[in-house]
Amino acid sequence: EDPKLKEQLQATVDAVRRGARGLREVVYELRLEDEEGRPFTEIVDFLVRRSRTMLQNVEISLEVGERVPASPLGEIGTQASRVIQEALTNARRHAGAKRISVSLRMDGADLIAEVADDGVGFGPDASSGVGLGSMRERVAIIGGDLEIESEVGRGTSVRLRVPLPKGILE
Repeated sequence: EDPKLKEQLQATVDAVRRGARGLREVVYELRLEDEEGRPFTEIVDFLVRRSRTMLQNVEISLEVGERVPASPLGEIGTQASRVIQEALTNARRHAGAKRISVSLRMDGADLIAEVADDGVGFGPDASSGVGLGSMRERVAIIGGDLEIESEVGRGTSVRLRVPLPKGILE
């Protein structure tokens, strides 16, 4: 019945919930460590399903083009999936989006992976956080290109383009 005690209890409950959510994210990230041998499309599907459970009031779609290889992509798949994971995490934490779409398609021998949301977006003066920096580093490791488009009030699009070796495409 003590309002001050009730307020303290609620603050503790909120802190425990935040801690549990953070711990759950770490556990999911650890599960990705063993993904290099799994088909890339399965990894991305897992990331989308996980995001759906964390954002139950947000529509998250996945579209996979017919020429996207169903085979494991090795290091390319690991780094590309981490970029997609970071883009989904940013959309979940910062965008306030109602819809997030993930698409995988081929353009010649290049894999195109895109995560787009209809959230709050950000302007050109926004500071680049650790996540955006790590995405750029991962894309450089696999010889790809990263394009991030965002506008305040119009959402954000993160597009990865990476050439796939001929052996994967055959």
